[in-house]
Amino acid sequence: MKHIVNFSGGKDSTAMLLRMIELNMPIDEIVFADTTLEYPELYDYIKKVEKYIKRKITIIKPKYDLDHFFYKKINSGKLMGQIRGFPFVITPCWIQRDMKVRGMEKLQSKGDYIYLGYAKGEEYRVQTDKTKKQIYKYPLIEWGWTERKCLDYIKEKGLYNLLYDKYKRLGCWLCPKQPTKDLRYIFENHPELWQKLLQYEKDSPHGFKPNIQLRDLEKKWKYQTKLK
Repeated sequence: MKHIVNFSGGKDSTAMLLRMIELNMPIDEIVFADTTLEYPELYDYIKKVEKYIKRKITIIKPKYDLDHFFYKKINSGKLMGQIRGFPFVITPCWIQRDMKVRGMEKLQSKGDYIYLGYAKGEEYRVQTDKTKKQIYKYPLIEWGWTERKCLDYIKEKGLYNLLYDKYKRLGCWLCPKQPTKDLRYIFENHPELWQKLLQYEKDSPHGFKPNIQLRDLEKKWKYQTKLK
């Protein structure tokens, strides 16, 4: 039986980890599931947290890269023979399942305690493990810590993640759920990632997300830049 902390680099999981260490709670392993699609700045932040806590953070990567899953053909149903393309906005994300969750599951054993950074107010995210293989714990909810409390706490520790000044939400840089503001930051600051997004949009059978075309956004932003 192990006590495994799921660490994403976001404010909530970071606050949970730091407070657990302060309270001398049992921690056998700290795990970051790297989809390989994180914002580049996040990897520097993980190193910063490691240095602060003086403990190793285990990084798990998927067996295959994004192209393997993105261009994989669907083998059943009405879309049989079509490539997967982008995850849909309103359905469970296959990237999270295939490139993150499954890697975590391989690390876990029956009876392990898994600590997740869901804040107070996110009780709706808590799911009962019907298999009863692992025991899921939600310290932030138990402590009554809100997202604001978590943010203030990591600021006090000098571990505020500067990504929050750039992006409204952290996660995969190609997530169709991200707001337009975040997409513009990618366009302006990570041109290599933006070009990949454009190529994926071209290849995906259903585009990036409904009513938004990345190339249209690019034209708009370039035009706005010329007007300045």
